[in-house]
Amino acid sequence: MKIKNRGKVIIVGLMTCFFLTGVWAQKKTPTKVIYFMAGPKDHAGPSRHETEKDLLVLQHCLDSVSNITGVKIVTRFIYKRSELDINDMKDVAAIVIESSAEGSSKDRTHPLFPPSGDNKRSYDRDVVRYLDQVDSLHKAGMGIVILHWASAATNYKAANLYRSWFGGGFVEGYSHNPLGMWTVTPIQSGKKHPIMRGVGPWTYKDEIFSKFMVIPEDPHRTDLLMGEAPKTNQGAIASTCITWAYEDGKARGLIYGGMDYHSALLNNNYRRFLLNAIVWAAGIEVPKDGVKSNAKQLQLIKAVPDEFDNMDSLLNARRQRSNF
Repeated sequence: MKIKNRGKVIIVGLMTCFFLTGVWAQKKTPTKVIYFMAGPKDHAGPSRHETEKDLLVLQHCLDSVSNITGVKIVTRFIYKRSELDINDMKDVAAIVIESSAEGSSKDRTHPLFPPSGDNKRSYDRDVVRYLDQVDSLHKAGMGIVILHWASAATNYKAANLYRSWFGGGFVEGYSHNPLGMWTVTPIQSGKKHPIMRGVGPWTYKDEIFSKFMVIPEDPHRTDLLMGEAPKTNQGAIASTCITWAYEDGKARGLIYGGMDYHSALLNNNYRRFLLNAIVWAAGIEVPKDGVKSNAKQLQLIKAVPDEFDNMDSLLNARRQRSNF
């Protein structure tokens, strides 16, 4: 009887050990929450400024990623966020924002910044307190990724936060947003940055908010991509840096003025760049060959001809007539 009981004790002990080991291993795996925030779709027609659909595609890609190990990624999504409550961001590793500019409408357009009305210098006390809390979360390690028109901030408080988070930003009267066929090329000095893993050059149609004003030779900035467009609705755009990674202590940020056309997410290099940037901003190790994803099954909106395509056709027709 004693031998049998002893055997039972050993078996129960082993089972308990295996159970505790499993629980310990489960607790050991860190969780990273990535929060996608889409502002309301605005003036652009079908296939453009699809803020909600764009971020849902990126969310789906991260939910189904297969080559990131050692961390559990949990995603969160909100459309038309209008709260000043900081609680939904307190456990977040990175926020990803695509929206219109904070000053583009009298209505709420930006997930972080409320309309400032006639007061462009700051916000009221409650808003400032809330934005200071967002800033504190960023400094403590919450990454921030800003896409497309959300890169433009006209309120002084918002613009100063952008300069703190990214080392620069879009400046009215200096920056621009050309629409055309862009050739995007990795910058040699930035190729070793984790965001550039597996990212090659690509050519696509986009409206890219660019010509940002930045701090010269800022040690926290790593320039990543050059863009050029021989023909746009704002003339020829010479090769210029269109995005960079910004890292200051625990704070990581990236601002990218593209992301106009929804169907562009079918481009592997473009999509990989965006996913790498989000993963890096969240403090997750970017895989050696970049984040692997497949957007072909996501029923993306197909490209729809727009004013740029029509303008191109008109210019070609004029050239042909002038040759006779």
